[in-house]
Amino acid sequence: MPRPSVITKAIEQKIAACFFDGLTDEETALLCGISAKTIQSARHGTKFPGIKKIELTRKRFYLEKIRDGDNRDWPRIAWWLERRWPQEFAKPEVQLQINTTNQTVNNTLIVTAEVAHGISSRVKDVDAKIERLLKDKRGHNGNGNSHPPEAKK
Repeated sequence: MPRPSVITKAIEQKIAACFFDGLTDEETALLCGISAKTIQSARHGTKFPGIKKIELTRKRFYLEKIRDGDNRDWPRIAWWLERRWPQEFAKPEVQLQINTTNQTVNNTLIVTAEVAHGISSRVKDVDAKIERLLKDKRGHNGNGNSHPPEAKK
């Protein structure tokens, strides 16, 4: 017989609110009075789909406020959504995400396709210039030894 879940409907609501607000698993566990391991299971597994549904319902509520334009607070809501879900709402060229978990730091810089193409073109130009400089430096035989001056004529 499976063990009864420690996550009641009321605790589901609290967990979803903590997730929505961007709290860590440890902070959520402390506020909800359950273990961090249970919170991790709730966040990453499919064991408690109600929690994700509640979180998405709240997200949708705020998106509708912005979409419908009936709220003078829309800049505050948009700012908050941008910081809560940067990969969805932040401008791609300014997305810089730093996650610190267990002493590991991951940096992600996301740029637009136009910026990436520009960088790629610049890299090709620089590579070609470096190749020309190295070729001039080592002579045209590619072994690093210069040809004698008379051979260059």
